[in-house]
This record gives sequence, C-alpha cells and structure tokens, in this order.
Amino acid sequence: MLSSDASAEPRSTPFVPLSAESWRLLVEAEIDTLVRELRKNALWAEAVERDGLGALWVGGSRWPGTQDVGQDAEATEAIAQADSNSPGHRALTQIDRYRREFASRRTLGRAGECIGLASFADRNDDSDGDEMGRVMILESFLLLREAINGVSDPHLMDLQAIIDPFLLVIRDAETTGPITRCALVSIQRFISHGIVDLSRIEAVPALLEMTQAVTHCRFEATDAASDEAVLMQILNVLGALVLSPGGSRLNDVSVCEIMETVLSMSCQMRLSEMLRKAAESTLFTLVTFVFGKLNDMHEGGSALLERDDAPAVAISTDKQQPGQSGSSTEPKQGDDNTEHSPQPAAPVVSLGAPQSVEPAASVAPPEPQQCFGLPAIRELYRVLVALTNPQDLQYTDTMRLLALNTLQAAFQKACYAMAAFAALRELTLGDLSHSLLLILQRDQSSLISPALRVLYLLFASHRRDTKGHLELFLCQTLGRVMALPELARPGSRSPLRRGPATPTTGAQRVLPKPRVVPEISGPDSGLRINDKTDTGSSRRGSAASMHDDAAIPALLAADTAPTYEQEVELYDSASLKKGMRGRLATQETRRQLLEGLHHLLIGDEALLTDLWVNYDCDVQRGNMFDFLVSFVAARAVPWPDARNDESEAYLDIMLHHLIRMAVRAGAAPPTGQWARLLGVSHVVTRSDSTDAPATTPLTMAQLLDRKQHKDTMMRAARLFNEKPKDGIAYLQRANVLSRDNSTEMAQQLASFLRETPTINKRLLGEYLSKPSNLEVLQAYLGLFDFSGRRLDEAMRSLLGTFRLPGESQQIERIMETFSAVYFASDPPDIASKDAAFILAYAIIMLNTDQHSPQVKGRMKFEDFARNLRGVNDGHDFRAGFLTDVYNAIRDHELVFPAEHEGAAGFEYAWHAVAADNASPWMSTSGQTGEFDRGLLAATWPRFLQSLARTLAHFSSDHTLRLALSGLHALVASAAHFGLSACVNEALLLLASMTGLHSVSSDMLISQVLVKSYNRYSVLDAESPTSSLGVAAEGFAGSEQRLKLQEQEDVSVQVTQAALQFGQDYRGQVAFVALFELAAQFSSAIGRQGWDALLDVVHVAVDADLLPRQLRTIEDPIFEHMWVPRTSTLLAMDAAQLRIRARRLGAGEGQRDGQQGGLLSAISSFWGSSAESQTSPTRRQELRWRAAPEQLVGLISRGQMAVRASAIGSLSSLGDDIGSALPLFLTVLAERFPQPPPSQPGSPADAADDARSPVTKPASIDSAVDAAQAHYVPSSVYLFELAVQLVLAEPTRASTVWPAIEPAVQRMLESADTLHHFALERCVSGLLNMAARVLETDQLELVERMLRCLGLLRDSDERTFHGVAPTLAEGIGRLADTDLQALLAANWAIVRLLLKRLAHVPDFAEAHVGTSNCMRRILHVLVEVVVLLKCGAIDVPTYFADVLDTLAAFVPNDRVLSALATSSHMAGSEIASKLIALLYDMQELARLQSGDSAPHSPPHSPHAQTEPSIASVASGLPRHSKTTPMMMWIGAMSALSGFVCLGNREVRQLACSQVQKAISGLAGVSWVSGAFGRVLFPLMDTLLRADLLADSSMEDTHARCISMLTMVFLHNAGALHAAPAGTGSYLGSPSLGSRLGPTYPQLDGDKPEPASDSPLSYIWLRLIAILSVYIHTGKLASSRLDPQSPDAVGKHGASLGNKQAAERRRHLSVLGEMAEESLKNCLLVLDSMEIFGDSTERQDSVLWRGTWEQLDKISPQLKQQVFPQLADNPTEGADNPTEATDNSTEATGNPVEASNTLETRPAVVETREVEQQQQQQEKQPGVVEAETEAGSAAEHGSHDVEKPEPLQEPKKKHGRQNIIIVP
Repeated sequence: MLSSDASAEPRSTPFVPLSAESWRLLVEAEIDTLVRELRKNALWAEAVERDGLGALWVGGSRWPGTQDVGQDAEATEAIAQADSNSPGHRALTQIDRYRREFASRRTLGRAGECIGLASFADRNDDSDGDEMGRVMILESFLLLREAINGVSDPHLMDLQAIIDPFLLVIRDAETTGPITRCALVSIQRFISHGIVDLSRIEAVPALLEMTQAVTHCRFEATDAASDEAVLMQILNVLGALVLSPGGSRLNDVSVCEIMETVLSMSCQMRLSEMLRKAAESTLFTLVTFVFGKLNDMHEGGSALLERDDAPAVAISTDKQQPGQSGSSTEPKQGDDNTEHSPQPAAPVVSLGAPQSVEPAASVAPPEPQQCFGLPAIRELYRVLVALTNPQDLQYTDTMRLLALNTLQAAFQKACYAMAAFAALRELTLGDLSHSLLLILQRDQSSLISPALRVLYLLFASHRRDTKGHLELFLCQTLGRVMALPELARPGSRSPLRRGPATPTTGAQRVLPKPRVVPEISGPDSGLRINDKTDTGSSRRGSAASMHDDAAIPALLAADTAPTYEQEVELYDSASLKKGMRGRLATQETRRQLLEGLHHLLIGDEALLTDLWVNYDCDVQRGNMFDFLVSFVAARAVPWPDARNDESEAYLDIMLHHLIRMAVRAGAAPPTGQWARLLGVSHVVTRSDSTDAPATTPLTMAQLLDRKQHKDTMMRAARLFNEKPKDGIAYLQRANVLSRDNSTEMAQQLASFLRETPTINKRLLGEYLSKPSNLEVLQAYLGLFDFSGRRLDEAMRSLLGTFRLPGESQQIERIMETFSAVYFASDPPDIASKDAAFILAYAIIMLNTDQHSPQVKGRMKFEDFARNLRGVNDGHDFRAGFLTDVYNAIRDHELVFPAEHEGAAGFEYAWHAVAADNASPWMSTSGQTGEFDRGLLAATWPRFLQSLARTLAHFSSDHTLRLALSGLHALVASAAHFGLSACVNEALLLLASMTGLHSVSSDMLISQVLVKSYNRYSVLDAESPTSSLGVAAEGFAGSEQRLKLQEQEDVSVQVTQAALQFGQDYRGQVAFVALFELAAQFSSAIGRQGWDALLDVVHVAVDADLLPRQLRTIEDPIFEHMWVPRTSTLLAMDAAQLRIRARRLGAGEGQRDGQQGGLLSAISSFWGSSAESQTSPTRRQELRWRAAPEQLVGLISRGQMAVRASAIGSLSSLGDDIGSALPLFLTVLAERFPQPPPSQPGSPADAADDARSPVTKPASIDSAVDAAQAHYVPSSVYLFELAVQLVLAEPTRASTVWPAIEPAVQRMLESADTLHHFALERCVSGLLNMAARVLETDQLELVERMLRCLGLLRDSDERTFHGVAPTLAEGIGRLADTDLQALLAANWAIVRLLLKRLAHVPDFAEAHVGTSNCMRRILHVLVEVVVLLKCGAIDVPTYFADVLDTLAAFVPNDRVLSALATSSHMAGSEIASKLIALLYDMQELARLQSGDSAPHSPPHSPHAQTEPSIASVASGLPRHSKTTPMMMWIGAMSALSGFVCLGNREVRQLACSQVQKAISGLAGVSWVSGAFGRVLFPLMDTLLRADLLADSSMEDTHARCISMLTMVFLHNAGALHAAPAGTGSYLGSPSLGSRLGPTYPQLDGDKPEPASDSPLSYIWLRLIAILSVYIHTGKLASSRLDPQSPDAVGKHGASLGNKQAAERRRHLSVLGEMAEESLKNCLLVLDSMEIFGDSTERQDSVLWRGTWEQLDKISPQLKQQVFPQLADNPTEGADNPTEATDNSTEATGNPVEASNTLETRPAVVETREVEQQQQQQEKQPGVVEAETEAGSAAEHGSHDVEKPEPLQEPKKKHGRQNIIIVP
C-alpha cells in the first residue's frame, strides 16, 4: 500500500533486470495464474471444456522467431496504425485481430486458403457475443504463451503484445473481481520487474494503453471485501504507472483520468475507511508528483506553460445518480451480475477528446510536447479549489477536507512555482483564497486547521500579490480571537502547573509604567505611532519621534486582563476596517485560529517588519503592525483566571520577534548560570534568513516620510470626523491643501476624502451632498473609473465609499452628479443622463424593497421593468440589461459602508480586495535588520510592559523562562541600538519586582540572632559578655577582624526587608535577572538604570544579604578587612569605649585637665555631631511573629538568591562597561558615605558646636545610638567598589577619579561628622588608589588625590586621631612605591599630614604601642633625607620643610615619662632614628656652605617647582630661610630638643650628637649661631623648673654645662678677636622672656649694642645661665644642713623624705658644678686678658657687667677666684656702698631666688589631700620648691618686699621652649 503521508515525495518503482529465461518464466507464471483463475469461474470453465482453450501446455510447437500464418499483414498494419491513436482505438483493433484468430482456430478446411486451395469449412461459428468474448480472451493468452516461447530475446517482444491479454481482462465487464485483480497484479508485476520497460520512449503507447484500461476498469461485484481488494489494486497500479520512469510522459488526458479515478474513490463514502484512506494517500502522492512537474516547467522556462495543441481536458464535478449514462455503472439491487466501476457518483472524468476517431495514417512515437503539462495541472487544481467552496452545498465537509489536504500537498511541493503561472495564480488569489477565508469565518474546526495550513503556504509563496488578502485574514482572525466577554468565557480551572506560594504583598505589587523617553539619533531612530500632535508642514529632523501618549495602550497600562471592548477600541484606533473583523470564536475553533496565527507570525521572521512597511506606512490601510504589537503584548500576559495556553501562544509570538531581532543585532545568547536559569543547555543560533530576496525599493528614511504623511492624514481625518472645517484647516496648515478655494483645492480635498479610509462614511455623505461642496463632489466622483461597468456595478463601487444621507434632496443631488459622470463613460445601454439618473434612483428603491425586513411583498421583475418603461430617452431599457440589474440587486444587497459587518461586511471586504490594484508587497527579507532599531524604538515600552506583567503573574517555571528569555532579547537589542531608555526601564521594573527598591528605613531595622545550644537568641552587640563583645575586646588588629567575621558567619541578621525578600520567589528571580542583565549590558545602562540597580544593592548590603566574600575588602594596608554589620561595628566601638573607660578609671591621667575623662574618650572615638546633641531615642525592641528557625530559613533563602546572582560582577564592570563608566561612577559616588543630615532646629555651625564639651554624649549608650544612625554599610561597600576598579586596573584612574572626586572631597570636608569607620575606609581607599596610580606615573591624578586627602588638616583632633594609623601606613606605602614622584606630586600635603600626625593628641603616647606606624613615618622621612643627601631633590627647596617635619616628631612632655618608665624599646629606637636624621640634616646644611656641598641635578623628572610652605608662610625672604647657616641652626635646634627627654639613653645620644656637631664648628658666625640659636635655647629649656628638679637628668645638666663652657672657652679667643657686629645670629629674646616670669630679670639679659663683640653677649648669657644653677644649688645646700634655721618650717615633716633629700643633693651638685665651671671660665678669660690686664679691668665694660651679675648670686665668688682683689677692695667695686647693697640684696632675698624654682600646676588651688599626694608623686621637685619658698619667706629680711607669687607660663602643646626655626 502506498504511504498515507500527504507530503510524501513521489517514489519510483524499483525495476529489476531479468534474464531471458527468468523473463519468460515470469510471464508464463502470470498467464498460468490468470488462466487458472478464469477456469474457476463457471462461465469461463464451460468455454474451456468445450473448446479446450484452457490448456496451458501449448506453445512448444512454435519455431523461434516465427508467428502464426493467421496473423495476416492487414491485421498487423491495422494494429500498428492504431498505436498512434488513442488507447481505445487500439483496443478495438486488437479485439478484431483476436476475433479473426479465434475464427481460424474454430474452423476446419480453411488452412489451405492461404496457399490457394479451396475452402473445405464444414461448420460456422455460432457462438453468441458473450461467449465469443470469453473465448477470445482465453485465446489471447494462448497466443501470448506461444509467442514468448518463440522469442529468444525478450527486448524484441512487442510490449503491447504482452499486456494486451491482461488489459482485455481488465476492460471486460463480465470478469469477476478476483479475476480482474489477478490481471491488475500481473500488470503491476510487469512494471515492477521491468518486463514492461516504460523508460523507453517506444513504451509510451503501452503506458497510455494501460492507463486507459485501468482507469476504465470494470468487473462484476461479488462481495465487498473482494471488490475493495480490486479497487485497492487499481490504486496500486495507477501509482506504479505514474511513478514509473515513463510517468512524466503521460498526456493531459491520462493524468486527468488517473486523478479523477483516485479522487472519486477517495470521495465515495460507501467504501470502507481503509480503502478511502489508501485512496487519499495515493491521491496525495500523485498530486505531489503532478504538481512537482511545475518546478521543472518553471525552471525550464515557459515553453511548456501553455500549448495551443493541448487537448481540452476537464474534470467534471457533477454528481451522477445511478442509472445515468456514462462510464459508471452502479450495482443494481436484486441483480447478481451488476458491475462495479471505480468511478463513483462523485466527480467523473469526461474527456474532451472524441471517444472514436479514425485510425492514424502512420505509427510514430509521441512527441515530447504531448506529455502532460499545465492544462492537466490547472484542471486538477480547479477541481480541488471548487471542492473547497463552503457555499457550494453539493459537496460535503469530508470532500472539502480531502481537497484541503490535497491542496496542502500540492502547495508543499510547488507553491512557489504555482505563483509563476498566471492560470494557477488566478485560481489561487480568487476562488481558493475566498473559500479559505470563508472557512475561517465558520465554526468548522475540522476544516479550519487544514485551511490555515494552505493559507500559510499561499501567503508564503504569493506574498507579492496577497497584500489585501493578508490584511483581510489578519483582521478576520484577530477579531475572532479577541477576548471573550464574561458570559462567553469558559469556567476558570486550576492551572496544571503551580509555582511556589507567593506572599500577598508580592502578588499585589503595582509595577511602574515604563516612562517614555524619546530616542532621536539618526535617520532610523524611531517611528511615530498614533501621533496626536500637530506635526506641521515639515519633518522634525531626519526621523520622526515615535513616542507619544499612545505608546502604551490603555489595555496594557491597566492592571487587569484586557476586555473585548478595549480590544475593539484598539482595533478601531488602528484604522482597521470594521467589516473585516470576524466574529468571536470559541473552544476548538478559537484554538485552531490561534495556532494558525502563531504559525504565520513565527514562520517568517521578517513578517512583522513587512507589516509595518506595507500597512503602517500606507495611507490606504490601517496600522496593522501597531495593532498587532499592542494586541500580542497585552494577550501575552498570563492574567489570573485566563487561559494559559492562549497567553503562552502570544508570548511565544512576541519572543520569536524579540529573539530574532536580537540575533540579527548580533547579541550573544544567554550563557552560563543565566542560561541554566532559562533552561537552555545548548545554544544553537542561525543567521538571518535570506531565502527570499528583499523587494523594498524604499529606504528607512523614505518609509518614515510615508509614515509621517500617513500620520498627518490620520490626524486630519480625526479632526474632519469631529468637524470638517477643522480637518480642512489642519490640512492647509500642513500644506496638503491649497489655501484658496480653487479647483485644485477641490481636487486635493477629494483625493484626501477618497484615499483616507478612516473618514466617517456617514459624515462624508452628508458633506458631499451639501450644495456648497458640489465642486468637491464632482472631483470626488471623477476619481472613479466607471468604464465597462453596468450601472448597478458602478453604484455599488461608489456607494461602498460613503453612506447616502437620509434626505431626498441630498440623495438627488448625489445621484444627479453621479448620473452625469457615469453617462460620460459612454455606457452601451443608457441613452441619456436623465435615463441614468432615473435608473439609479430605481435601483436604490429596488434594493430597499428586496432587502428591507419591513417590506412584506417583494417587487418582481415585471414590476421593476414596468416602472421603467420609456425612460431611456423615450425607449425601454433592454430586457436582458434590466434582468441582469434586477438579479444582481436581488441576489446581492447594495450594502452601505455603515452596514459592512458580518457576512455582508466580509463579502464587501472581499470584493474590495479582489478589485484592489494595490502596489505589490514589499519584502524586507534579508534587510530586516535595517528596520529593527526604528521599530524597536516604537514598540519597546509595550514589550517591556508585557514582559514585566508576565513576570509578575507567571504561574509556572515555563512561563517564567519564556519571560526572562524575552527580557534578555529585548535588553540585548536595545543595548545594541543604543536605546538606553529601554534598558533603564527594564532594570527599573526588575528592581521594583525584587522588593528591595525604595525600601523605607523601618524595613531595615535589624536584630541579630545567634544560635546557642540549638536555640536562637537575640544578640546584644553592646554587651561585653556576648560573642561579639568578647571577640571585639579580647583581640586587636587583624586577629580581631578575623574573629568578628567568624562571629558574623555563625549569626543571622534579621530585617523586615530580608524576610520579605526571602519569601518572594518572583522577587528573587527578578533579583537574579537584574544583575545578569546589568552585567551583560552594562555599557547601555543610563542614569535611571544605575539608580535602580544601586538602590537594590544598598538594601541588599544593609539587610546583610550579601555573602561575606563579597563584603571582603582587599586592602593592602589592613588584612582581613571587610564591610561589617552595624551590630558588629557597635560591638567593636563599645569594646573600645570600655577599654578607654577602664584606662581612665585606673588613673592613667586625665587629658586636657578637667575637660577630659570618660566623656572626652567617648567623644574622641565617635566624634561630635549634630545628632549627638540631641537626646537619643530608646532603641525599639523588634518582635517577630514567626519562630526564629523560620526567620533564619527565610533569610537563608534570600542569601541563596543573592549568591546565585551576578552582583559580584559590579567590581569588574570596568572591563565591559566602556564609555558608560563615568556615568556609573557618578551615580555610585552619590551613594558614598555622607554626613548625617542636620536635626531640625540645629544651628548651622553644628560641627563647631559638636566639638563643644557641653554637647558630648552623656553615656556610652547615647554615643552608640548616635553612631548607629550614622553608619550605613552599603555606602562603604559602594565606595569600595570604586576603589577596587582602580586597584584592579590603574589605567582606569583617569576615568574613575574625576567622577568620584567631588564625592570624596565632600566626605573629607565633613570628616568630623562622618562615621569613623567610613572615614577610615575613605582614607585607606584614597591612599591605596594613589599608590596604585603612582605606579603608572599619573602624577596629576596623584596630586589631586593628595590634595583631597589634605582636607583632613582641617578636621578635629579626635577625627584625625582615628585615621592616624591608616594615614601612616598609607603614606608609607606611597613612599615605597615612588618617593621622588610623590614629592613631585604634592609634597606640601604629605608634609602637612605628617606634621599633623605628630601633633595629634595621644598619638605620641601611642607610639609605645603603635611603633609600627611611627616606623612607617620615620621610614618616609629617612628616604626623603636620603634623597636630599644624594641630590635627587633640591636641598634649598625641601630642607626647611623636611626639618620642620622632623622637628614636629620630637616627643612632648607627656611622652617623657612614658619613654622613661617603659621597658619597651620602641620609644628609644624611634628617638634614635630621629636624632640620626637630624644629625644628617645638620651635616647636610654644613656641607651646603662648602665646596663639597652636593648640587641638585640639572633636571629631575619629579622636580618640585613651587616654594616650600615654610618659606612662603614666613615673613622672611625665601633665600634667608634656605641659607646654610639657617638650615644648620634649624637642624640643631630640633636635635637639641631630644636632650631634654626623660629617657637617659636618648638624652645621652642627643648630647653626644649635639656636642659632636658643635665641636667641629669653625668661624665666628657659625659659633655665635651655635650659642645664640642652639646652646642658649637648650640651656633655657633645661633650666625649666620641672627639668631642673629632676634628679634623673643630673648627668644631662652636667654634660650640657660642661659642653657650654668648653665650647665657649674653645672659641673665646676667636670670638674676642671678631669685630663688633659679626654675631648676627646672636639676637634672641632675653633669658627672662624665654624662661618665663619664674626666672629673675637679670641685667645681663638685656641685649648688647651691636657695637659690642660677640664674646660679650655670649659671656653674659653664659653667666646668667650658670648663675641659676649656682643660686639653686646654694638654696638646696642650705636646706640639706639640719643645723640650718631654714630646715625647720611648717612643712618640716616632709624634710625626712629621702626623695626630697636626693633632689636637694642633686641641685647642690649642679650648683657646685656650675660654680666650678664659672670659676674656670673666669680664670681662662682672665689669663687670655680678655678682661684686660690688672690695670685695665676696672675700665672693662665686660668686667663690670660680669661682676654685676655674679655679685647678686655669690658675693664671695670674686674673692675666691681672684683673692688678690681682696687686698685691694677698690678693685672690687667703684662704690663700696653699692657693693654692700648688692651683697645685701643678694643674700637677703632667698625668697626671690626660691621663687625661680617654683612651678605652679594648671589648677592653682589644691583643695584635697589626694590631689596633693598625686601631685607630690608626679612632681616631687615642685613640692620641695614650694616648701623651700615657704621657709625662705619666714626667715627672710623684713625690709625687703616679698614678691608676688609667680604663675606658670601657658603651655603650647608642651613645646614653648623648643626653638625649631629662628
């Protein structure tokens, strides 16, 4: 049996070559089989018995190569001539031959007649005709058997001779079914085995003979099974004949007969279903073969298209009833000998060729052109098309279904070739299209599906000519599948697939409507869709704006499923024809229509673009593309209670369009984790299809012009429908109409009214009927061509464009004008214009009479004709003419436009399509990508809204994946075309769906749950016993951070935002999609998109949804750094506060007097802010309604979603974001840490007020609460993102830094109000970026970064203290990278920061514990000094600044005790490094004065060009600050400061270095500078009361006294010899002013005149210094003597104190040493005769000045040193009285001397004994000095006025006595 596949390809029958013996045996076997079957029949058995014709042993007596004598030449010639005629003629000739042969076998005595003998025949043939036929058939087989035995070569055997006996059996109507079937089987075997070789051209007659015999096969009916077996075999033989190698040589008649036979068998319902299915299968196969001939004909040209000599063929579709004449004989009831024929009562073949023709004159092979061709194909096609007509009631639906399936097979084989033949194309575009569209109008589900498949193939192959057909189909189908009304909707049913439960809040989330942002960038930037604005006369640029209020229709903007009314409104707004809209379909019909629509729209990826080009840009047609996009987008949403299968179909259509657009744009398909989410395991893409060439002659710009023109016309039509004058005025403003009322204007207006389909037809009729518009009416009618049309046809075409008005005068005016125009076309049956007018009026009345439901009695033709007698110019109209008019109106109503709905509307629309001479279809296939950007710009809001609502309402993972795939394709295309608005809106919609966008602060209020003993409990972060508190307080540094991270890993932070996200499946999917799209298309994201994305990141970080690896910070400065939770940071800060409180409570000392303490420590940690001034609110206790385990589970779900997303790709966006990186960074910088907003009513200078002591937090809790409000983890995280971009790739710094610089600057400007952790991360990140950028020599960026960092110099001390370690490490890293480049970048800022580090309170003290930070700073300074020494940088430029910086790091007073008492060696090590650096600096300064001084290189790549800050700030000229002397003095002044430190090793080292540096000086200027600017200031500092009373510094005092006197004596001669005025560096404040008011104002402190020598000034200063030691020592010695009256006083009880005694001995020793040194100096000076000789002493000013000072301190000193002067008292003093007074003054004022040792504390009153004891322990020397002062006051002289108590000088950071730079 043949294949039942309708689309199966024709199969050629295999032919097996046989040998001669096998060939003969096979033929004999078939003969034997058939003869035996004949003998089984009673009628045939009688003939066999009587005549012996059934014997099968004949044939052996034949000589090979001979034939019987009975076959005379005449018979042979007749058969040969019959071969050239029809098969029927040859069959008759062959029968005559067999009759003669049969006669010769049944007679006796005639054998000799052939040689001239007389006839001796004794009997005649008396058999009847039927018996004669049976005998003849048997005889034919005997003759064939004899013939094959006499043939040695089978190829020499005549083919017709072989098949003729079998064909006789097939044609014989008396044979039974089994016999006929045996003959048919034999024929099929002959063909299959190649016995009948049909491939030879000589076999054509045999082929035609067999075809004719099989198609006219007749047999007697036996039983149904046997009969159907025969019919089945007929199908097999016909299939074998057609599919044989010679099948293509069949002529048109044969093909028609074959197809009619098979078709009729397929349509006979009385046959079994199996047989009909077999016949259908054969029909499909044969049709495929026949129509396949068109492909060859099309490829071979038009030679075989239509032939003039082709026979006239036809396949009749008239049914024949039983008993009718014809070749069909139906079985008769009650007659056992009835005949069966394969021709049923269905279509019967009637050949146009005559059934009997005269034999041809000669035998010739058929010509090639006699093969079947277009006539047979067209006839077959016509019959199949006729069968599809649903209006023809003589055919059943079964026959129509068969015809549709057959047509499908034909179209599948040769649809494109069929379009090339006009004869076939006419049927396709006419009857077939009409029938198919009619089928779609009905609810016949069995026919709709095949009709849709045929239509799809029809549109694909005939697209050029089906512009109107496709519009009608789409309007009809879309109208039928619109939303069903509520009553017609099927009951809701539960979905088959259910998604996870979603909270109510997520399901009811209202999605934002995509904002419409115009995109205009190029000629194809966008389209105008339903524009409602006045465009004016010219285009706005090269492209029209495509966005307007209608970009998102109302049915998409609503939050409910679209209704039928909304869809109809959308249909009408698209200007689609109402009559084309089909009625609603339901159930299976609806499903099939939707399937067909889906198949059509996804079958051709260029179809949607073609719709826009052919319809939306054509003013004559509606906006099909616009409507289809809106309709599909709205119906693609799986609304609740809607049919999911329908929504998925529309969703698939939309996705196909979006995905193919993305593929054309070159977008990459989903990959990786994103692909797994979408269910894509292996992605295979195909290129844009280019099977059909593009036929679009217009460019995109031209199409946009047409579209704009159409929009203008549509706008004018809407205005015209509201008020005609407004529409006309609009056209005139748009320069479409002339502004004058001329004929030209009337013609233009008429063209507008005629060509604009959206004009209201009723209003148009009223407008044209007005008398004032007569000229327009005439111009309007002039646009019609009435030539060759009957009057009713002309009226039908006219009245189809507008509706006649209701008033008779208006109708008369229109008809009168119409009659004139029609009569001008010269109609044949109209004699005058009046006759045309009367007849037109009569036709209108007839139409009303025939079709109005109110009319009871219908007008007959006679009445119609009688009413028109004599009106045709006095004559009657022709009867035939009136009959045609009457019948046309009666059968087809004259329908007005307003009534074009339903069946009438369809017919009207069809006639409009048939009469439409529209421009051919313009295809964009192969060029679709050129239009994609414009179309996407116009449609993306609708697509995006649809996808967003799909994601909000999906109920299955399948729908979810579809929506995500569509979203990926949409965003990919938009990114490719630069439609950033689309990308932004997509991200905004996804962000809103996550539930993490625009979250209120209440949603982020958190609690931390920690698991303990398998139970969760709330963690108190501030408690010292909590796990966080223990980790924070028990560890420090990186170990502390690591422990805290471990604690965060085992605890869970619970927030309302995280809980909501954890239970929202849609939100989690949207979160993943959001960051996947952002990672892939980051370069196309705009500001709105980044805003939405970073808002989600902000909430995700603050809600602790990010995994710890994403919150980890790669910081080269601090290990294990991360962005901690708020609770973790609270625990860290609370632990630090507790540590600080314990230290303060343990008596480590108060800072800044009474203003210190606990609150000071708290403020120093947190910084004062505006918020800290207000009373903090009590923390809210959160209560959750679920169990802790459930809360943890929900949080875990949310964290899993975040881990599955690509949120981590934000740190690597720089690789793909390209030019959009600055925008991303700008948005990112807006979310950097910011200071807290000012509280309502707070002063503007909140920062200053915050530093006030009265506004500090009252408790630790209040400080923690205030800090909690400041710290935002997400802001720190986002800042670190920007830092990581630079650290990963420093070349990005030129892009990153300018974008974030303003934000970083704002952060540092408000450092005092910024949270300390955020500030630390800001400083660390800034320094890390600067170090990374410094590696690439981008000095300008480094300079800008350092300038930003320099803003910290204005910050509060406590703020700076918090970032001091970070600054130290960061600056050290910068120096390690490239110090010379750093100095060139901005050394001034670095210097100021280093100095500020030294001046930060408590930082120096912290050196003991943070020596690493100090080492880093000193390392920087060491490297700078190295650069100075090697000449890499300019010494004069940098020396003062470096020296100033080094001097700033000299430890202050508060560090002295720490360095002295601590066993830690870090302090001495640091001091040693500083001393070494300062020594190198002074040595470098000395070298600058000599020829060996290093010179700066001629050019340095990082040379500093601007002056130093120190030189600029000073009032002195720059050159005076950078002279070698001044540089040396500055270095030595700083170095001498270490001599006063409490650490003995440091003091000794410093003294050694000072002595070493000074001992090598040469020159009066250098020596005088050493005394005036180094030694004297150093001694002034040592003479300070606390340092003088410190017994541990006795060695330092002694060494300094010795160094002072030795240097003086060593250089005394040179100083004495120096001329006056050479000691320019001696000028300095007086000793009293330097020592403060506690020291006596000695006369020697007065500056000497400039005329004096340097020696005088130095000597007098030296005496003043040594006098203090001497006087103090004497006073201490007097207290040590127990017999002294001064040893007893009110404080006598303390004299037994050993410490006090030790101090007195210390002072006594220093006094004695000073006195001895002074004596030595006096003797040496005297020996050098500096005072002059003994005769000149009294005249020496220096001598008198010396003893004026010394006599006040020690009156006996002169006598001790110069005893010879005791013998001559006049040498001792000029005035003895004065000397006595001086002596009395010197000895009588011990109180005044004792006051020089008195030092007052900062608070004078000491009210409590405990404070006195503490003070005594810390400053025992001071107490002793007070005791001594009190004792001296009691025993002092009463005639000397007691001086006022002296006050301690105000301290300036403890360094007021250290002179750094003069």
